[in-house]
Amino acid sequence: MYLSNLDTVCPPDPRPLRDQRSLSDKFVFIVQNAESAFVAESCMHVLQRANRILGHEIYSWTYIDTAAPCQQTLSCAPDQVLVLVGGVDAPWRPVKSELPLLRSAIRNAARVCVVGGAVFVPLVTGVLGAKRLSVHAAFLAGVQETCPTVELNEGTTCHHKALSSATGPAAAMRMMVELIGAREGNFTEAALIRDLGIQAPASKESNMCGERWRLHRLAQGCEIISDALKIMEEHIEDTLSVSQVADIIGISARKLERGFADKLGRSPLKVYRDLRLDRAHDLVTQTALPFGEVAIACGFSNVTLMKRWFQRKYGEPPCEVRRQAFNGIR
Repeated sequence: MYLSNLDTVCPPDPRPLRDQRSLSDKFVFIVQNAESAFVAESCMHVLQRANRILGHEIYSWTYIDTAAPCQQTLSCAPDQVLVLVGGVDAPWRPVKSELPLLRSAIRNAARVCVVGGAVFVPLVTGVLGAKRLSVHAAFLAGVQETCPTVELNEGTTCHHKALSSATGPAAAMRMMVELIGAREGNFTEAALIRDLGIQAPASKESNMCGERWRLHRLAQGCEIISDALKIMEEHIEDTLSVSQVADIIGISARKLERGFADKLGRSPLKVYRDLRLDRAHDLVTQTALPFGEVAIACGFSNVTLMKRWFQRKYGEPPCEVRRQAFNGIR
């Protein structure tokens, strides 16, 4: 298996994922039993919707039932993603006759995905290359006993090197969406999430993400810092000075600076700029606005300045970030 890191839990790598060999558009689904078939069908539905959104039959798949009499069909080509689909009621522990075929399929696959009880398959076949997994609560003890060196991921999905994992049926759909998003870009991933209706209900808190969420968390409920952050967010386009922000709150600029240094470890000006860059990143990846208009909308005096700070923060120019968001990294 080619090792390619897709981990969305670890800090993001500023370098783009340029080599996509482990992210094939061909999938092979092998199910634990008849009770697990609906999970595979849900994953295949994600691929169908992706094809519909992209306007081409890009993604293809093969379905294999382990209960079928011809066990020689348990195979996977080097250009295919192998998805082992288990349930959440019982671990999938292959019978002795299946082990050589499953071991060969796992070794051949470009990427291996495991769902629910299928997490035991790469463990018992002895070909586990990655050692970080998302595991259903019902299987935690068994996984730790089978392979004590496995690092358990707290999320419902995990992408580590060439192994992806999902805790159960709902997480399996999310895992598939994330894999497609890694190939096709953020714009397609967001459209697919909306199309499938798997997005969490919107709320004031859930609308915060990235830089905004992290800053509000670091504020630890400090009213002054929280108020200042909200004022900055409300005045992204018409940027205020530190003194103006402090005046609105009713404190001195010096007190505001001390509060930011204490809670956030940065000056108000640097935090303000990061918030504006965060908004710029949203507009670059989610809209087709010209970069000049993005700069104006985010309070930068000119587009050159915005591009310079953007590349310094995200490691790539806005044009490349937009290309990846709309077309994927291929």
